[in-house]
Amino acid sequence: MCDINAFIVKEGREVKVLENVDVVTQQGEEITLTNIFGEQKRLTGRLSFYNNTQKKMVFQSA
Repeated sequence: MCDINAFIVKEGREVKVLENVDVVTQQGEEITLTNIFGEQKRLTGRLSFYNNTQKKMVFQSA
């Protein structure tokens, strides 16, 4: 089971956006995250960090 968690940096802190991320798509600066349950979150920014060992991806706001 996938258990990558997505975070976005706000005011210098990482804030969890979505757990169990399965699919990440990007169109321009808009990023859509979809988890294994079909829940989606949209955010504007860019990927700044991904580490599979830590089960973590971090995005920076645009």
